[in-house]
Formats: sequence, structure tokens, C-alpha cells
Amino acid sequence: MDAITADAAIDPKLSEALKRWNDYANESAQNVQVLFEAITPVKDTLQIAQQITDSLQRTHWTPAGTNWVNPSALFTAYQELAEIQLAALEKESNCYIRFLTTTLGSGKQITEAMQGASSPQQFLASYLDASLNIVQQYQDDASKQASTLSQIQSAYSAWLQKTLESLSAKTSPEDATTP
Repeated sequence: MDAITADAAIDPKLSEALKRWNDYANESAQNVQVLFEAITPVKDTLQIAQQITDSLQRTHWTPAGTNWVNPSALFTAYQELAEIQLAALEKESNCYIRFLTTTLGSGKQITEAMQGASSPQQFLASYLDASLNIVQQYQDDASKQASTLSQIQSAYSAWLQKTLESLSAKTSPEDATTP
């Protein structure tokens, strides 16, 4: 059997399904590399540490003249943090529900896709097409979750910046002792 005869024996639907999977795998490999390059936990941690250090240096270590000992300012900061955490929890719950919905629908999609197959190659092509569609749904779910995580990180960073600025602001000694 030569290459020309071998190509003629492959169902065009199966060949197309294999091509789609190959294209998807190549694109996914590139996306994973971009994702790993975007994740910078050390840089983020250093930036947060620098913000805290700068804030503490601005206070000149005179606690009576800052909001660091003001219970009202601390309460407000923790209240805002709690609101951010509740919103983050709700957003993350929605992401997990989206993953579960995709999982629940995947079996039905595969079953429906393979119903019209009349040969083993068409059966395999239908299976590959349906499974690629499911993987792409999971990828869409993961992209939405990554976007949500980015929003949550931004909210935490904004809260930290605002809190550090408000807690390191100078107040009069009477304000610092007034609850």
C-alpha cells in the first residue's frame, strides 16, 4: 500500500477532525506558553512588599499621628476587604458552576454527535469533533475563570493600595484616639 492509496482509504471527515485537533494542539501549546509568561507571582509579591514598606516608611513610626491605630480606619479597611472577598467567592462559584455545566453536557454532546456515524471512521471523526468542541468549551470556561481571577486580583491590589494610603495618612492625635 503506497501513500496515495492510504490517503484514499481515510474518510474525509476523519482527516478533517484530525486536522482540527492538530491545529488546536498547536494553538494551545502557544497559549500555554503565553499564560506562563504572564504569571508573575514573585514580581507581584515584591511589588506588594514594596507598597507595604513604602507605606510604613511614610508614617515615620509615629503611631499616634497615623490611622494605623485608629479603630474606625481599621474597621473600614477590614469591612471593604470582607466585601471584596464575598464578591470574589460569588464570582468563583459562578466559574465552578460553568465548569460543572460543561461537564454535565459533555456526555450528551458526544452521544448526539455519534448517532449519525455509519462507519468506524465516521464514528471516530464524530467522536473527535464532539470531544474537541467539549475541550474548547472547557477552554472558554477556563479563560473566563482566568479573567475573573484577574479582576479579583485587581480588586485586592486596589484595596491594598487604598488601605495603605489611608492607614498611613497623618491625623491629629485626637482623631487617633477617638473610636
